[in-house]
Amino acid sequence: MILFTVLSFRSLILLAQATDFIVNQDTYAAPFKQVVVEGGVTIPIGKLSNMMNVSPNVGFWYRIPKENNIIQNIGFSINFPKSQNFNYVNDNYTTEIKSFSGLLGVKMDKLFWINEQKHRNLEWSSVIGYGFYFFDDVRARAEYATWSASKKDQEDKPAFIKPFSTVHLAQGFKINLKNFGIYTRYNYAPYSIFTDIIDNNFGAHSVSVGFYYRQ
Repeated sequence: MILFTVLSFRSLILLAQATDFIVNQDTYAAPFKQVVVEGGVTIPIGKLSNMMNVSPNVGFWYRIPKENNIIQNIGFSINFPKSQNFNYVNDNYTTEIKSFSGLLGVKMDKLFWINEQKHRNLEWSSVIGYGFYFFDDVRARAEYATWSASKKDQEDKPAFIKPFSTVHLAQGFKINLKNFGIYTRYNYAPYSIFTDIIDNNFGAHSVSVGFYYRQ
């Protein structure tokens, strides 16, 4: 009974070790790290610099290994810009951008090894996802103020803090040394395409740079 218990425990240890390693020569030979945490800044480019300052950026990605040195990631990247006033393009309203923007999406990393031990590598990243930038919709507030008392009783109060929603596309690369590295990513998020509140003068381009840790 004791021998069976020892063998069973040893089998569990070997199984845990096996699941922690990717033995395919085309991927990682070292223990695979499933979680990436990023920290840096997002720098607006062009017209977006009139709406957004250089902002703190944090990200979290869950990694899934694929074939041919491809890593799929699911996660988010969030910015915390300062509040900034802007005018509606089709109405005489002035409001402000809120201190919350970013993306939720999928990222694909292509790995290029630098050394034979596979502790150092470059990663080329492609991102697609849902982009958002929150603002205070004062036009919706004004419309709500015109509702009758009976309508307010019958219907739920609408949300006034809402996002400009868009498709977020990005390309970038990372330099990795074991579990640490640096990243840079070009972002394209055309916030104006699904709303009549802003136009393309709002801006859409930015670059995110910083450090990351894998665990």
